[in-house]
Amino acid sequence: MAQTCSHQTKLVAAAIIAVVIISALTAFAYTSSNTALKDIAKSGLESTAGVMAAQINASEIQGLTPGDENTPQYLAIAAKLRTMRSMNDYLLNAYIIRVNTTDHSATFLVDDLYPLDPSDSAKIGEAYNPPDKLEILEALSGPTASPSPYTDQWGTFVSAYAPIDDSAMDSNGNTYAVLGIDVSAKDYVSATTQGGWIIATGVVSIIIVLCLLYAFGRKSDGSGPAP
Repeated sequence: MAQTCSHQTKLVAAAIIAVVIISALTAFAYTSSNTALKDIAKSGLESTAGVMAAQINASEIQGLTPGDENTPQYLAIAAKLRTMRSMNDYLLNAYIIRVNTTDHSATFLVDDLYPLDPSDSAKIGEAYNPPDKLEILEALSGPTASPSPYTDQWGTFVSAYAPIDDSAMDSNGNTYAVLGIDVSAKDYVSATTQGGWIIATGVVSIIIVLCLLYAFGRKSDGSGPAP
């Protein structure tokens, strides 16, 4: 009797250890997979923002002041942003921000949703202080992207930013403005959370191990079917 109890205790312990090990390995694989997907998505957004920013000449946006939304200059650059954005179905919005390097304030300069959606588009000079403000400031030096989805007055997004040089030719290396692009948080999460098969594999592995241990235990204590 004591031997049977000892045997059962060992089987229970083995089952617990197996479940813990498989669960830990599954969690590690799932986390690693999603981290890799997020890195890929972030890199892709930064590259897209960088390419788009490189197509903007500072002369196209210089001199814009509040109230200029209906001028030919503004409408031309807004249309140019929309054209570039249309090449990627996941992009919801493209815009240009001016950053004051003295007090680190940020204001909108161009929003490609205008004049198509004037009520939901940002106006020239409108202050912008999103949760990922740090990424906007860092974009003065190079492309950046939100570390995670954030929510502002327009919705929940992940954004990427890139510097617009002061001159397309003979640049002195100064950033005149920052270009931003948005993707929906829903699309971002869907693209970076695709490890369901890993969890399914882990669950199946646990079930198989527990079944094998159960079958082994029945055979060892003699309760299995007679030969």
